[in-house]
Amino acid sequence: MTEAEASRAVARERTEAYRDRRRNGRVLVPVEVSPRHLAALERLALLDVGERDKPRIGWAVARFLDAAPHVAAIGDALWPESEEAEGNA
Repeated sequence: MTEAEASRAVARERTEAYRDRRRNGRVLVPVEVSPRHLAALERLALLDVGERDKPRIGWAVARFLDAAPHVAAIGDALWPESEEAEGNA
């Protein structure tokens, strides 16, 4: 494969990935993760200790975000909004 063919193949893959994200309503964003964040992902067993591979970190962050609605639902069940309003009155 020539350099030009390889370049076209990479461009084709990127275009297909972009179209797939658009079709499924996903957005690709850069995320900065601090050592503190990495340690938290390790404590949650979403990332192996010492793992610093970008695709794995991205996967761990995505899994964390996938769990967010469920964690929020637990909080809503434990502390219903009506109780908060009564406590503030």
